[in-house]
Amino acid sequence: MHYRIRARSTALAVLFSALTIALVACGSDDGGSSSDGGGVAAGGGSTSSVGQTVLDNGRTYSIEEIKAIAGAKTPKQYDVTDLPGAVDAWNALLNQKEYEVRLYASHADAVSMGVSWAESVAGEDALVVGDDVIWDEGSNDRRQCNRSVAHSGCNYTARYGDFIILGNMILLCEGKTSEEALETCEVMTDQLG
Repeated sequence: MHYRIRARSTALAVLFSALTIALVACGSDDGGSSSDGGGVAAGGGSTSSVGQTVLDNGRTYSIEEIKAIAGAKTPKQYDVTDLPGAVDAWNALLNQKEYEVRLYASHADAVSMGVSWAESVAGEDALVVGDDVIWDEGSNDRRQCNRSVAHSGCNYTARYGDFIILGNMILLCEGKTSEEALETCEVMTDQLG
C-alpha cells in the first residue's frame, strides 16, 4: 500500500508538545504517577511513517465525550459499514470549525485500519470528488467549494487539511494547510483533556 508522506514541521511539533505536556501534567488515573498512557505508536516516535500525529494515551474515546464539550455539535452520524474497523463516525462542529471523528475499538485498530482511509481525504492530495473516493459516506462534508474569480464553477478541495490519531480516535480537522488543521485539532484535543 502506498502512503504519501506529508511534511508537518512546526505545527506537528507544537501539537505533539502540547499533547505531551497535557498528558504528563495530568498523570495517570491509577495513583498519580506520570505516564503517557502506553506510549506513542509507530516505532516510539511522535509520528508514524506517514507523518500524522499518533499518540496512544491509553484512552478509549466515545462520541459522548465530544458532545460534552461546551459549544460542540455533532449534527451527523455516518454509516460505517464500509469503513474498515470503524465502530462509529460523526461530523462535528466546534468554534465554527468542522471535524470528522472516526472511532475504532482500539488504538491499534485506528492505526492499522484507519490511516490510509483518513489520508485519502485529508491534505492537498485528498480525493474528495469522483470515482476514486474510497468511502462515499459523508463525502459532501469532506469537501469545500473554492470559486475562482474568473470562473463561476466550483473547484472542490479538501475541507480537512490533516488529521491526528489519539487513542482509538482518528480526528480529521478543518484547515487549508496541514499547520492550520493541526491547530484546529489542538482546539478539540485541549477540550478533551
